[in-house]
Amino acid sequence: MIRHFLRGLLLVCAPFLSAQQTLPFHLDDNLVRVPVTLNGQPIDAVLDSGTGALAVDRAYAQSLHLDMGASIGMAPGGGEPEPIYPLVLDHLDFGPEHLSFIPAVALDLSHLSASAGFPVHLLLGLPIFREGPLRVDYPARTLTFLPVAAAAACADPIPFTLYGGAPLIAASLLATPASTPQSLHLIVDLGTRHYAVMLGGNFLDSSDGQALQKSGQPRQVGTGTGGGVMGTIALIAGLTIGSRHYSNLTVALTHHVGVLEKGVADGTLGVPLWQNGSVTFDYVRKTVCFDLPK
Repeated sequence: MIRHFLRGLLLVCAPFLSAQQTLPFHLDDNLVRVPVTLNGQPIDAVLDSGTGALAVDRAYAQSLHLDMGASIGMAPGGGEPEPIYPLVLDHLDFGPEHLSFIPAVALDLSHLSASAGFPVHLLLGLPIFREGPLRVDYPARTLTFLPVAAAAACADPIPFTLYGGAPLIAASLLATPASTPQSLHLIVDLGTRHYAVMLGGNFLDSSDGQALQKSGQPRQVGTGTGGGVMGTIALIAGLTIGSRHYSNLTVALTHHVGVLEKGVADGTLGVPLWQNGSVTFDYVRKTVCFDLPK
């Protein structure tokens, strides 16, 4: 999970999509890997709804002789924080999307590459998603770019707010059958690969959070820009999102994901929650849809 939040920057892009288009993708280590063309160079990129920007691996940016500015901060997440550098991408082509002069950031993605088992040169975040509705169909391994004028067909649209450029939804979590349900705010994150839910921040200091940590098993639960993210694996009794209820989910708990320690997001939703169906992001209407087998 890589997150850096850019605000107030100009984005020049092509007109919104007027016809539906579909693009195949590869699923490697539960990451959505897609072909793009960056500044005329064809590469593979990773689609990541939990990233609030376009993020380029710093070594790869240097190989393209991209002009990076001075560091504008540090990216927390496993191990030591990594410096972040601003840059501008001249052109990015992704399916029907054609973006020009796009603000982006460069940072070391080598830990993510090592974890994924393939070179991660580019993370596609907010600028890609806000072009129009985008459906990620895991069984079919396809991305569908939907026309902006038509809302995605969805029986249960879940409203979201943007937190640092990532979609944040409300959910109700039941830690144990005897617990009282807790209202949480969770980021819908294509980059949370191995657990249906990752929890952190204030929830871990609650009685339910402490009980789950005590009953769980310590282990590495993810990989951030600085390396491995350590935490605890536990089982929760239930999770309710909109009208859909999930029972007996394996979740990860950690205090080592920086975005969860800021007091707004309590956790992230990950790929195992929707990998048997599809998830559709509609940033125009600020809704997300889960289309899953009953």
